[in-house]
Amino acid sequence: MLSNSLKAATTPADRALSASMAKIKEWSGMTVTYERVDAGYTNLNFLIHIKELELTGFAKVVGPGTEAFIDRKVAHEAAVLASDLGIAPSLIGYVEEDDFEVYEFLKGYRCFTIADMADPDLAGTVMNCYAKMHAAPALSGSNPWDQQIESLVDQIEAIGADRPGDLTDLLWQKERARQAIGHAGILSVPCYNDGYVTNYMCNDRSDVRIIDWEYGANNDPYWDLATYFFESFADRSTQKRLLCIYSPEAGANEMARIDLFVPLVCLKWGLWASLQSSVSQIDFDYLKYADILFMRARHLMRQEGWENALDMLWAGSRPIPSGRC
Repeated sequence: MLSNSLKAATTPADRALSASMAKIKEWSGMTVTYERVDAGYTNLNFLIHIKELELTGFAKVVGPGTEAFIDRKVAHEAAVLASDLGIAPSLIGYVEEDDFEVYEFLKGYRCFTIADMADPDLAGTVMNCYAKMHAAPALSGSNPWDQQIESLVDQIEAIGADRPGDLTDLLWQKERARQAIGHAGILSVPCYNDGYVTNYMCNDRSDVRIIDWEYGANNDPYWDLATYFFESFADRSTQKRLLCIYSPEAGANEMARIDLFVPLVCLKWGLWASLQSSVSQIDFDYLKYADILFMRARHLMRQEGWENALDMLWAGSRPIPSGRC
């Protein structure tokens, strides 16, 4: 039993939880207790327990201002698809007008650490999860990687949020990558578009579930792999091994996409953190996080591998394998 009663909710976040829970008719009149979960960077999260059903769930109250960069309709669609594929928790409660979701509590599961992300078996399972999602029918909405970056830049400029002094140079490099990838061929499939370490969960049997699909939308599948490699600090041999698990037919063209995407992932999340520093009410040093990510992005864009990847994609015109694993 959790300690707080919905009837005694006092804070704005708790009252928002109570109001949305009251709209789920199947649970009307039941005894609901809850506790705040101190996790997440955009939403207000809670554990809820329904006494009569002996049911525990994970509830998500959307954070203020997040509609600026999250398409909640498509995100919900992605979460349901991932659940149907067996790679995400099941949705047990939903209030569309509030974008309020309650998911099954993953009993026996824990969040990944960076060490877990580097674990060969767990990382391989994540690649298989991605392969399932990427092979599914398209979602109703798309959010290509370059539009993700451009949208964040527009929002930062609109509100005067902090930005790096060399943003023009970083965006020039982004444009070089966009042209090379466009030449090689545009890919668009259902994607996760996230990759924060604690969004992956596992149990003692090494089963894996991926949570928090609010950035889900159609995008280039190799953006998902690059995001995982970025978050886990995967070295070259690890990247190649995991790419082969994801797709045994993958080759040099796919690796070149990843080589471009990793620093662009750094850029995207750096911009996201800059925006969050101005709009989020969550107590976190977003600007420091942004500085670290921009530093990683510019460092990687100055490496020989960046230029080699651009040349590789310009040299070929197909996004299909140029050499097998």
